[in-house]
Amino acid sequence: MLEHMEYDAMDERAEHVQQVFDLMPSRLTREQAEGVEAVIQMDLTGDGGGQWYLDINDRVLTIRSGTYDSPDISMTMAASDWLSIANGDANSVGLFMRGKIQIEGDMHLAMKMHTMFSFSGD
Repeated sequence: MLEHMEYDAMDERAEHVQQVFDLMPSRLTREQAEGVEAVIQMDLTGDGGGQWYLDINDRVLTIRSGTYDSPDISMTMAASDWLSIANGDANSVGLFMRGKIQIEGDMHLAMKMHTMFSFSGD
């Protein structure tokens, strides 16, 4: 899932979810996204939440706000948990196991997400 998504110690901590989405296209690990054609719906609840979808098309990521009619996977979680994952304060697998992340659709794709994004700055 998203367990390796964290900011470099030199980077500022994300204060809101839009910062994370703005950074994601530059942190896509292109080799890991080669041949991937998928849409990931992100539904974030609570303060700062909203709906975004990630459209991955063979090493290119486009992020749009709103909903996609038939995504390959849908992920629902609290906006605060998304920030915690992105800032390296929480592990997505642990959150999933505690029922704080709900995933519908292609579980293989959900597991692959952590290899497709690098927020560690390496």
